[in-house]
Amino acid sequence: MEFITLIEEMEKIIEKSRHIPLTGKVFLDGDLFLDYLDRLRTSLPEEVRQARWITQEKERLLEEARLKARDLLTEAEKRTEIMAQENELVRKARNQAGEIVNRAQRLAEEMQAGALGYADEVLSRLEANLNQTLAQVRQGRQELQSYPGGSTTAGEAAAAASPVTSKGR
Repeated sequence: MEFITLIEEMEKIIEKSRHIPLTGKVFLDGDLFLDYLDRLRTSLPEEVRQARWITQEKERLLEEARLKARDLLTEAEKRTEIMAQENELVRKARNQAGEIVNRAQRLAEEMQAGALGYADEVLSRLEANLNQTLAQVRQGRQELQSYPGGSTTAGEAAAAASPVTSKGR
């Protein structure tokens, strides 16, 4: 993942920067550091675009299943009307129409279950990746704050990190 690489590069910049004697502080090239932050910001939306695509794909598959089911039902109704006109075949037509309707409903349910399962699997992997990245970002921030004379205390770091939690889990 690109943002993990960017975080590692930022850590190297901090490690190689000149230290202010007796303070634990370092001199950083502000423009370079801001450039890395911009690159981080632009690399995150790819994950969001993937999540949006997955949601759209799920909706498309569900709509496709609905349309196919509707077409099968329409076909079943047409067959029923034609067969109903023939006295001797009415019973057979009803049985066949029922089978087609049941098959269409099963097919629609299977397609919907498959689409939902696929979307859930992809979202689960995306969630795991994002959680791993978030943990690495938090660890990086904690390491930065653990340097003597850091600009925030451990309590402030915990307070800043706590609002980002997974709801419903």
